[in-house]
Parts: sequence; structure tokens; C-alpha cells
Amino acid sequence: LHSMGPISKKRKFVRDGVFYAELYEYLKRELAEDGFSGVEHRVTPARTEIIIKATKTKEVLGDKGRRIRELTSLVQQRYKYPDGGVQLFVERVQSRGLSAMAQAESLRFKLLGQLPIRRAAMGIIRYVMEAGAKGVEVLVSGKIRGQRGKCMKFRDGYMLKSGNTKSVFTDSATRHVYLRAGTIGIQLRIMLPYDAEGIRGPNKLHPDVITVLPPKEQTA
Repeated sequence: LHSMGPISKKRKFVRDGVFYAELYEYLKRELAEDGFSGVEHRVTPARTEIIIKATKTKEVLGDKGRRIRELTSLVQQRYKYPDGGVQLFVERVQSRGLSAMAQAESLRFKLLGQLPIRRAAMGIIRYVMEAGAKGVEVLVSGKIRGQRGKCMKFRDGYMLKSGNTKSVFTDSATRHVYLRAGTIGIQLRIMLPYDAEGIRGPNKLHPDVITVLPPKEQTA
């Protein structure tokens, strides 16, 4: 957001946080069917750049870039940017199977289409594991059958849940499915694989991976 005179550091952080939260929530709802997988924003001296991550970039751009122009003008009007003060870009998610947001959204549409929960969750787990994930966990909670709420947990592979490793190596997403009986909550966690280039997963090695080096030959 553009400033109106000097602003304290604390206010700036709060303002940036509110801006990001509002933008993220709007794009999450608007681009739910287009595989929305997150948003980044960079402030350069000339303009503010917003990078939308999605699996279906063609749908986000729209016919001859019409949809992205509509989104740009909406953001520009909402935050009172001058003409050319904000620009939206779309970036394709390299691996759809390793994006927790894309998979949670996919599961949501399956449940809205009346697919049995166990079958839908197992389909997601299989797809994620085939994409090369270390592990995956799907949590479905709410009025699954009958009047009583319950929680079902499906998991496969390996999952770290505590410490700093949780924030570095796992990708998680939460979604709500509004059905006639009530709201069902979905929580999805994916344990990302190691990737030296840092594209498909973090470029750090897991802390519990021990690499045994070959012994050095000693010459007398």
C-alpha cells in the first residue's frame, strides 16, 4: 500500500499484514476453481507487483488477458492505487500434487459433488504420493454421516509435526465445505520432498537424514 506521509514501523507491519490477508482471502474465493495456490506481493519504487500462484494459469489470465485486467482494476480501485501503480502476474505451480491448497480445493469440489468421503480422501492421498511427496495427511471433520459430528483421519507416508521442521518441510491448507447437513472442515498436510533446486520442495536436507561419507584412504 502507498503511504501518506511518515508511518511507524509497527503500523506499517500491521497495514501490510491486513493488506495481504484481505488480498489472499479475496483471491482464494475468486480463483478457487482455478487451482489458486498462494499469493506474493513485492513493492518496488515504480509499482506494487502481486504474483498469483495457480495451477490453471490460462483460466486466471482469461480470454486475451481479460480476467487478469479485471482483477488488476479491482485491486487498484480497492486500495486507491494510481494508474499503473499495481500490476498482477500469474505464476504456474510446478507440481500440482505437492500444493496443499490445490489438493484441499480439489477435495472440496469432490465432496460438493457428493463423492463418498473415504473414496475422495484416498484418491487425493494416492495422487499426492505419486507426485513424489514424503507423506500426506487428510483430516475431515463435521457432520459426515447422521446428526453427530465426527473426525476422520487418513494418512500415508512420513510426517513431521513439531519444531521448525514443520514450517519448513510441510505444506498445509484448510478449507470449509458448505453442505446441506452442515459445514465440513478439511485440513490437508503434505510432507515435501528434498529438492536441491528448491522448486518441488525445500533445498534443505531433513534434520533426521544422516549421510554416511565413505572413509578416506590413509596413505602411510
